[in-house]
This record gives sequence, structure tokens and C-alpha cells, in this order.
Amino acid sequence: MDERWLSKCLDENMTRGTHEREVYTWDKYIIKKRLSRDENGHNGYVPIYSAVQQRDENEILALELVKKYTSVPIPEVVHSGNGFTVFQRFPGVTVDDKETWEKVTPKQREAIKLQVQGYIKELIKIPHPSFGVRSLVSNGKLMHNQLPNPGPFPSTKAFLEAYNGEDVFFGYLIQQIDPDSTPVFSHFDWALSNIVLCPNMDAVRGVIDWERACFFPEAGRCVHQMCYKLPGWGTLFDGMEFPKDVGGGDGREGTAE
Repeated sequence: MDERWLSKCLDENMTRGTHEREVYTWDKYIIKKRLSRDENGHNGYVPIYSAVQQRDENEILALELVKKYTSVPIPEVVHSGNGFTVFQRFPGVTVDDKETWEKVTPKQREAIKLQVQGYIKELIKIPHPSFGVRSLVSNGKLMHNQLPNPGPFPSTKAFLEAYNGEDVFFGYLIQQIDPDSTPVFSHFDWALSNIVLCPNMDAVRGVIDWERACFFPEAGRCVHQMCYKLPGWGTLFDGMEFPKDVGGGDGREGTAE
């Protein structure tokens, strides 16, 4: 089975190469293929193979949870192979640059934001299989480049304490988080490039790239406000409310049995 899929990883099917992966697209499928241990990425970048492997594992676990508990449109995992994953492909438009985003009207932008907010509200109701601030893989480390201390952390308060004393930027960051907020499930990378729109750009067709998904306070609102790039998208979390930890700070309340 692996060889059948890998035979389709041809140069003419490669849509982009990154520092850590090659991505191939054709017909109804996408293959995300890790670079091997003896391969370098763009401009000679040497990837941390084990870290990329963990993100791939985290994405598959995240998709299983999302499929089980929500109606969020996600790509089906068609095949998980040795060093690569095959996903269903959503036909549509992804917003990778300012020029494309400027073609989306204010009315369309508002509709997209409301739709994604609805997804966030569904995601935060997913029961925590463990507790605390963590990803889904066994070591629980957060997989976001902007967070130098990946944890995991037994509670929101523990996460904030770990970043207390960091530079001014992280001092600002932790001030944005309610210490009593419960870690809830989050996509954790709501870049517009991870949202596939219908061809007329009126609605969301699917949400992709779940490799950084985790349980995080306020569904990662502060990280989104720190990382969003395109104008207007920083308001995604405006007006949203999130559950508080009522059980003493370890985040265990509401977890799955």
C-alpha cells in the first residue's frame, strides 16, 4: 500500500516543498511526506525528524477527536504510511497572501469569521482525554514555534507560571490569559491558509493542517492575536467566552472517562 501511494509523489505533483516536508497534490488527494533523516529542506535546512513525526501523529489524533465530537469539516485520513500521510483534498480556495484576501468582500469576511467561530465553539466542547495544557501525543508537548517552553503543563496557572519572568513580550502574552480558564481543544493555528473556502469565497468548505492542535486556555486566543498576519483576521476571537476551571486548577473537570 505504501509503495502505491509513494509512486504518485512525482515532481509534477509537488505543490510545494517546506523546510520539513514535501506536499503532493492530485485529483482528490494530498500527500504530506516528511523529509527522510538524510535529506535537507529548503536552503539546506536540517529538520528535526522526530519533531515532525510527532506533529504528524498529533494531527491524526486531532482529526479523530474532531470527527467524533463535532461537525467541523475536516479532511479524511485516507492512509497513514511510513513517513507520509494521505488526506482527502478539499477543492476550493485557500488564502495564502494579502492579494487574495483583498478579493474577499467585507460581507464575505464576516460570514467566514462567524462560521469559524461556530467551529471554535464546537471544538471547545470536546472532552479532555487527560488534563492540563498539552498536545495529544504521549509526551504532551505543545507544537507551536512561538512558545519556547512546550510543556506540558498540569493547568493554565502552571502554564502562566512557566512563562512568568520571560521577556517583555511573554509578560504581555500571559496578561491576556485568565488564570482560571480551562484548557480546551483548539486547532491552534487559525491562519487563513488553513481554511479552504468555496470557490466563490462565501463560505468555508474545510479546515486543514491540524498538526498543532492541543488543549489550551481560551482555545489559543492569545496565540492567534500574536500570530495572525492578514488585516481583519485578528478579530476572530472577539466576543467569544470560554469555560472557567471550577475545580482547583488542575483542569481535570469535564475530562473523558
